[in-house]
Amino acid sequence: MPAPTRSTNSDCRRLLSDPIRRRICVILSSSDPPVSERDLAVELAARRLDIPAAEVTTDQRRRNRIQLRHHQLPKLADYGLIVFDRSTETVSITVDGYEALVDHPETNPKPPAAASLTSN
Repeated sequence: MPAPTRSTNSDCRRLLSDPIRRRICVILSSSDPPVSERDLAVELAARRLDIPAAEVTTDQRRRNRIQLRHHQLPKLADYGLIVFDRSTETVSITVDGYEALVDHPETNPKPPAAASLTSN
């Protein structure tokens, strides 16, 4: 796997200007790492639809998981904002990802425990 691209502030701001990618990072910053790809898909669907996670249908979860796996997670991982482990199907936010989220004008994440952040 190639090393992540070193992100600039403008790269991070552009990546997090997408509300889905921003939501992904917010979810990851407020969860105990690592988060399973499946749980992330459910939580993302629940927040997008403004429904409880228990009400997310199999089809809604599947659509979100496909979008995560093939588009959103690789893009965030390429810039070093998350660690996406395809073999275990888990995702964690990195220190760079958390800092980019904190610096983004449209977010106000809850600070995670220091031990829960993944270093690059």
